[in-house]
Amino acid sequence: MSIKLNQKRADLSVVLRAKYERFNLCFEAAYKGRNYEERDEYREIIKSVKELSLKPEGNRPETHALISYMLLKASRLRAIINNIAKVPNLKNQNRLLWDRRMIEDGLDYINKSAGGSKVSEYHLRAGICACHALAKDYESTDWQKMLSLYDQYLEINDCNEIALERALLISEFEGPKAAIEAILKIDHKNNSTTSKALNSSLAEFHMKLNEYEQAVERLSKSHDLSEDDNEKSSYLNKIEFCRQQIALSKKYDQALSF
Repeated sequence: MSIKLNQKRADLSVVLRAKYERFNLCFEAAYKGRNYEERDEYREIIKSVKELSLKPEGNRPETHALISYMLLKASRLRAIINNIAKVPNLKNQNRLLWDRRMIEDGLDYINKSAGGSKVSEYHLRAGICACHALAKDYESTDWQKMLSLYDQYLEINDCNEIALERALLISEFEGPKAAIEAILKIDHKNNSTTSKALNSSLAEFHMKLNEYEQAVERLSKSHDLSEDDNEKSSYLNKIEFCRQQIALSKKYDQALSF
């Protein structure tokens, strides 16, 4: 009996992971306006996981947590689409366009997910989304609560993506220097030597601090690691900008020396 139960839970885990990954892909396609046939698929995925939660094998805390995450994230889609840049930038979104019904539904599901002894990745994703959903505006977001959730997240998944999200969060209330320190502190795998995303993010933080030489070093690594021509071009443009700033700084220092 125990073996069958464990097998069912393993099977559910595989299904939920597939739904989670597909939802994220379709959600991105929806706000970027590409792959028209996939743009509304994210709604079908939410519906299918809701139906799964009604079955004995699917009525699990992690299932409810995944539903909560998808609902809370999807609630912001209209605001993202109406943003000129069409990026999931929470700082510049019109929160009046957020779907309040989906938010309420998502919060109900996060309450349903409270049972059980294990905190899953979906619980933490839903919790992070809930922090945004419950804030009346960007400035009043409970950043400390979110940081606590990201700390828990890194304990179960210390991948680059989570580390970067956490660093971006830290930059909001402690500044770019603290964000750089956060990345380097948890980069125990030395991923910065092989990750263009890590180097690119570090470069952005250095640029905010006017540390252009360090930014050039990081952008050069990202450029070398990239295989996309448009991406490479973007890195080169940023490198040129940084070099111009370095040259201007040197001219300014020379002028002051007279």
